[in-house]
Amino acid sequence: MSTINEVTSQADYIAAQRSRLSAQWQAYHRTLINGITHSKIIHNHELICGHNHDARFLLFDHFMIRIQLNDDFYSRDICYCINVATPDQAERLLPFAHATLDENGTIDGSVNNRDTQAVTEHYLMKISVIYQCLFNSMHDNHSAHKELEKIILNR
Repeated sequence: MSTINEVTSQADYIAAQRSRLSAQWQAYHRTLINGITHSKIIHNHELICGHNHDARFLLFDHFMIRIQLNDDFYSRDICYCINVATPDQAERLLPFAHATLDENGTIDGSVNNRDTQAVTEHYLMKISVIYQCLFNSMHDNHSAHKELEKIILNR
């Protein structure tokens, strides 16, 4: 059986770690938004109003991308989702990529969450599969939404 001091110590540790991870997520969020909105090489990307815990971008005025830290308790998983619904359907945000954020602000073991260029390049690598799908759908004259369904994870 734990003593009150042990429980207090554990609670303090848990709270401190959660706070530290939350601060790293907020730093990543700010860096990503700054990198995308100020980039001279990224076109057809518009920041749209998201919730407190995610970043949302509209690609080609049509495809909504959401980036958020997974909702699980103390999750370090960054989830990249795309809305695969057609315009006449309700929003269907499905994951197409993941990354890991640690308590020191490192993404996928190598990207500093405060390095705007590195964060922007990391993001572009994650979403490159979307560009490829859109290119393929236009080149082969297929539905973009059906092409995007192919990149969804955990199906």
